[in-house]
Amino acid sequence: MILTITLMFALIGVIMGSFCNAWAYRLLRGESIAKGRSKCPHCHHQLAWYDNIPLLSYILLWGKCRYCKKPISAQYPLVELASGLLFAGLYLFFIPATNLQWLMLILWCLLSVFLITSFITDWLELILPDNYMVPAIVVSLLIALLASYTSGQGFVWNVLFGRILQAGIFVAIYCALYFGSKGKFIGDGDIRLAAVLGLALALPQLLVAVFATYVIGAAIGSFCIISKLKTRKDVIAFGPFLIIGLYIGLFWGEQIARWYLHLF
Repeated sequence: MILTITLMFALIGVIMGSFCNAWAYRLLRGESIAKGRSKCPHCHHQLAWYDNIPLLSYILLWGKCRYCKKPISAQYPLVELASGLLFAGLYLFFIPATNLQWLMLILWCLLSVFLITSFITDWLELILPDNYMVPAIVVSLLIALLASYTSGQGFVWNVLFGRILQAGIFVAIYCALYFGSKGKFIGDGDIRLAAVLGLALALPQLLVAVFATYVIGAAIGSFCIISKLKTRKDVIAFGPFLIIGLYIGLFWGEQIARWYLHLF
């Protein structure tokens, strides 16, 4: 039963990954996601439904447009695959047994749609649009509210207050970094992401998420400079590292925090 539901969530994740790709592509070009059908970015030929099957179409077409034969970016299958794994991972993390737990899982899946799309736009164009960030903050607040209910003691105001407080502190720190550096260290979209992390994660998860964010960011930044993909003057998107850190904190934050405390 668990395997079947896991596969179902993986399939939903792959489909949502395809949606996120299309949404990010259209938003960056000022187009509506609700209008028109997908087109090849090279020849602009309207794609048939069988050209848009997540993962499968890319494999069957050997990564090329059916019409102009130009290569399709590997971004599309990679995002779809990562989204499928993420949705499956979310189900296995929660394995919900009650209505509240199912609702928590659904909220995290919804939040993930906004975060995946934000990851794409920030990585490609250094943009974290309010189209994604504002709904993500709202969903994160709902997660914080639900976490106050699922603590096993009815509604616990301290849980909600704690998450709002840590989000406020995190946002204040990022505001100081943003205004102090005049936007050179982080962007204003990262401040909104800080609010998402603070609301969506418990404190141990948040601390691990922040630590993982800077470790991964430093490692990838160093690699890009050493391999000459980037120079020290180039701007590297920070939002994707925050998003990766968020999921590391969610999935493994509690365990890592306990392991670390046991060292002392």
